[in-house]
Amino acid sequence: MRDFLNALSVRAALGFGLVFVLAYFGIRLIVLVRRSITTGDTSQTDLAAEFQEMRGTGDISAEELRNIQAVLGRKRDSS
Repeated sequence: MRDFLNALSVRAALGFGLVFVLAYFGIRLIVLVRRSITTGDTSQTDLAAEFQEMRGTGDISAEELRNIQAVLGRKRDSS
C-alpha cells in the first residue's frame, strides 16, 4: 500500500484532486459571502431619505444635497 501511495502519478492525482476540491469550496464560499453582503433593495427614495438625514446632521451642505437630488432624479427618470 505504501508503495502505491509513493508513486508519482498517484501523488499528482491526489494533489490535483485536493486543489480542485479546495477551489470548489473556495468559490462556493465567495459566492455565499458576496450574496449575503450585496443588497439590491436600495431604492432611490431610501437613498434620498438617507441624504436628507445627512444634511440634517451637517455631514453634507445644502448645495451637495441639491446636486445629489438632481442626480437621483435623473436616474429615477431614466429607469
